[in-house]
Amino acid sequence: MRLLIPHLEKERLAYGIKEHMLAKLLIEVLCLGKDSPDANRLLNYKAPKSAKMEAGDFASVAYYVLKNRCPEKGSLTIKEVNNCLDGIATNNAAKKKELVRKNILHLLTNMSAIELKWLIRMIVKELKVGLSQASVLSVYHPDAEEFYNVNNNLEKVCRMLREKDVRVHEIGISVFSPFTPMLGERGAPDQIEKIMDGKPYYIETKFDGERMVLHKDEGNYKYFTRSGNEYTSTFGAHELDGNLTPHIHNSFKPFVKKCILDGEMIGYDPVTKTFATKAMNTDIKRQQQEGLQPCLHVFDIVLLNDKVLTNQPLTERLKILKTVFEPTEGRVLLSEHKEAKTNQDCADALNDAIDGREEGIMVKNLESVYRPNTRKGGWFKVKPEYVGGLMDELDVLVVGGFFGVGHRSGMMSHFLCGVAVPPEEGEEPKIFHSFCKVGSGYSKKELSEFNLKLVDHWKIFDKKNPPTNIILASGFKEKPDAWIEPSKSCIVQIKAAEIIDSERFKTGCTLRFPRVEKFRDDKHWHECMTVADILELKEKSGGKLAGGRVEINEDAGPAKKKRKVVSRVVRPTLADRFKGVDASSITKVSEMLKGKEFCVVNGSSSFSKPEAEKKIIEYGGTIVQNPGSSTFCVLAEKVALRVTNLIKRDMYDIVKLEWFHRCIEGGTWVPWSPGDMIHTSPKTQKSFQVDYDQFGDSYTEDTTAEQLKNVFERVNQ
Repeated sequence: MRLLIPHLEKERLAYGIKEHMLAKLLIEVLCLGKDSPDANRLLNYKAPKSAKMEAGDFASVAYYVLKNRCPEKGSLTIKEVNNCLDGIATNNAAKKKELVRKNILHLLTNMSAIELKWLIRMIVKELKVGLSQASVLSVYHPDAEEFYNVNNNLEKVCRMLREKDVRVHEIGISVFSPFTPMLGERGAPDQIEKIMDGKPYYIETKFDGERMVLHKDEGNYKYFTRSGNEYTSTFGAHELDGNLTPHIHNSFKPFVKKCILDGEMIGYDPVTKTFATKAMNTDIKRQQQEGLQPCLHVFDIVLLNDKVLTNQPLTERLKILKTVFEPTEGRVLLSEHKEAKTNQDCADALNDAIDGREEGIMVKNLESVYRPNTRKGGWFKVKPEYVGGLMDELDVLVVGGFFGVGHRSGMMSHFLCGVAVPPEEGEEPKIFHSFCKVGSGYSKKELSEFNLKLVDHWKIFDKKNPPTNIILASGFKEKPDAWIEPSKSCIVQIKAAEIIDSERFKTGCTLRFPRVEKFRDDKHWHECMTVADILELKEKSGGKLAGGRVEINEDAGPAKKKRKVVSRVVRPTLADRFKGVDASSITKVSEMLKGKEFCVVNGSSSFSKPEAEKKIIEYGGTIVQNPGSSTFCVLAEKVALRVTNLIKRDMYDIVKLEWFHRCIEGGTWVPWSPGDMIHTSPKTQKSFQVDYDQFGDSYTEDTTAEQLKNVFERVNQ
């Protein structure tokens, strides 16, 4: 079973071997020349030119190399293979490389190439057979998946469910048996009332730490993460052991003999009396964190003494939880919750979380029972990034690429993005610093089209001779497979939860949960953000990228409104071109502008940019923050710097905002005239020549006094 679903096995020690290490071991054991074609295939298995049809699939590349070097038929049993894998894991933990090499040599000389292909996939824990763990477990026993969810122990599943006719009618949670805790699904503030069927619910702060389940049996303790990994050695197995248990042992009430508590482990600074976040690049699971101590925020209880509480409603579990321990500042705390009922209550709580630089909030059904490893149990996580229009968008430049695997093999699937070192005024940037790696947010079609655009410009990255204009972190901690000359590259628009510290990128920081929103064909490579822009955002916002507040419109969804100034936190603001209204909050009143895309650059005191954008959507149009090939026209009130730059490109019709205001006021479409234009594209200029003279006077329509005045002004020019 552990060979079929290797990623679920936690009993065997880590092999310490991934694809690159396996490649080196195979080259050594097979005595391949370091510069030989086969060695090159193994080391560069992701590169299409090296691996050809198998690009991105290391096991298939290895099979190609091994097929003429291994016996036609293997002689090892499953038990012998498992014993050999145990040897690799044990010797890796003991740092006995020579014994690891002997184990691998034994496998190579006693297994066929096709057997080794599948064994390699088992070692790297990516089987790629198109079967989910649920499918495999259900074949073994009908209750296997459910039982695994409450103990996270594959060996225990196999041992206790050997007979299919023995059913597990009541799944038991027990002390010191790890299980996958209950999870929350995504929720939006304007949907909470509907989800909760109008009934009250609880709101809790969503802490930015590490999910941790504490097991206690008398004076013995164990700590497990969400995935079932144990960190008892860090936090302490006994009252005199570890960096947490000695400080919380006496917090438990005398009647508490056994318990299982669910919570979040967060770093606490006892000097400033504040909590750390992941944006500060902290890992509270480490034994030592300078200046920080672990603090467990408990928000649920699963077992008390010998009674399993999973079938109790949340309200009852929380009543019981309050009796279990006395909170101790900076060590163990009871998570606060408040009762709420409306969408506005949820929006207000999320706004408070944004102001406090929290990750978000949790919304929980009062009647929810505790269901391990499910997201459909009545818990919802609400974050700023789930609300349209709240998150700042970043324009960064693709400077490197990573070859894909699986269905993305043969092309770049992930990208290294950089930002410019601020150039001298009037000059284009020459140096770029690595900033983040992104690999999601786009469809396979979009990815293929983007790859096709850049395919001729990629250069294999050589760390002995790296590019001088793309600077990576020291030690090449995040090294791409290939790089691209900045002037040949493209800008991508990225959204993320926050900016966090990181030593893997030259900027000293990176993005948490980045995703591509858009490939920016409409922007030049040198128009990306600079290092100074990123550091300013990080400094002013504490890393958070939520640039607005949520307002609930009872007739629509959440909309963005200007953030109130909070004295203790100065939020960053981006340029107008990065901002736009939230279309989901606007109700259409007409189809007058259907099929037309507008870009509003600026507005006036009486008709602002957001107001104009709202009207465009109300009348059936769409808006973008940067004009592209499908943009109908650009609207502007005044000729600012950005308008001047668009005029220089001579690609777009730039129309006075008052023209659009006339259309809206009259409720009907008004064709342009030369007097409505700030700048006219070559195509529109040709059409104007049919109906107007060189000064904009119509050949066929009567001229008003205002129009005549404008004509005379152009004559004088």
